Amino acid sequence: MTKNSTAWDTFFSKTSTLDEITEQGYSYVTAENIKKISGREPRLLAKIDTWRECPEVFRKHSLTIFPVENGKYIIFKDLMRKTYFGLDEAVYPVVLERYTSKIDLYRFDSFPGIQRLNESQALDFAFISSLLCNFTGDNDLNLVIRGRTFSGRFDFRLPNVEHQVKVSSVQIEIDGGYESNDAIYLIEVKTGRREDFHIRQLYYPFLEWSNKSRKRIVPIFLIFTNGKFYFFQFGFQREFGDLRVERAQGFVVNEAPTTEINIALLIEQTVVEQEPNVPFPQANDLDKIVDLIALADRDLAAKTEIASYFEFDERQADYYANAGIYLGFLARHGNGFLVTKLGQRFIGTNSLSMRTNMMVEQMLKHSVFRSAFERWRICGFKTELLNPAEIARSIENYTSLTGSTPMRRASTVVRWLRWVKQNAKLQP
Repeated sequence: MTKNSTAWDTFFSKTSTLDEITEQGYSYVTAENIKKISGREPRLLAKIDTWRECPEVFRKHSLTIFPVENGKYIIFKDLMRKTYFGLDEAVYPVVLERYTSKIDLYRFDSFPGIQRLNESQALDFAFISSLLCNFTGDNDLNLVIRGRTFSGRFDFRLPNVEHQVKVSSVQIEIDGGYESNDAIYLIEVKTGRREDFHIRQLYYPFLEWSNKSRKRIVPIFLIFTNGKFYFFQFGFQREFGDLRVERAQGFVVNEAPTTEINIALLIEQTVVEQEPNVPFPQANDLDKIVDLIALADRDLAAKTEIASYFEFDERQADYYANAGIYLGFLARHGNGFLVTKLGQRFIGTNSLSMRTNMMVEQMLKHSVFRSAFERWRICGFKTELLNPAEIARSIENYTSLTGSTPMRRASTVVRWLRWVKQNAKLQP
């Protein structure tokens, strides 16, 4: 159990907050009382940006927490879990397009390689290349908002409860706000794939600027991962959680989204290596592994920092770091991780195609994946025809894993092959 979960358990056990929520659907709490009773900083307890970060008591009772004033929060039931918008279902169907920039972005010495962009730089990259104008269809964008500020007054209706929440002077943060003649575009950026995001990050800025301007307010969520830009334009209403994705597009700048790989030739050219002394991978998202290598390259390599950056728990941070070690791109260093020479070469290239080739080559150095690729090639690279039981037997043969574990790890192998198919045109 995390420190936050323990602190919230203490708070709820010593107050009547849960009874009040059960009776009327919500309860107002103060930062002063939270700290006094739980012994932990309220800002840490209230920062729950993903569903996975939710304390146990919040999951059990379908609770969510929102700031309403400086030092005051509302906790209410969110039975439909509308606080967290799932991104996996939104991201995977998006077909990547090639976007050709009219500007040579690499002539700017102040821009690092595309794999080394932080959130602010990724947004600037999209703006300077006119990728942002291309997505919005608006060529008159001007950067007018960036960073943290305190809100004015706005309100929203709770779901399933007749109650109007009045918000005033809470901190909001906007990664980038762009204004044109008839619209204001509010953008939240994340580097690295996320399973979901807290709608407050866009919902509060949307409500704030809807009260300040008669122009069209357009909330946009941008995911930058492995050199790919995914844009999602949301439509919000006044009632909490009433949102939808109105438009979604994905782009790769100045190169094709996929690369051609001759699997038979690559298998022939790649030498199988001894299994490394690291757990067999249980990290499903290869793009996130790529982003983690870039993160470690920027010296952010401790497990706690990785967990904080990607907004998941430390156990997941360990899974993904171990997967990076398994592939040869990372190595353990004290309590953290560093990038190997191979990892530096991998992350140093601006070419998505080259990174994809290197990733497949590193997979083929492992007997389990080599075997899976050979079976996959025989069935015409149709992932749905792969037999997880056969992959599990291969894991048993080539590793020390036994029992039900190989079958669970087989799902990771399938997810990695699916990633390859999304990023490459495969030749048998």
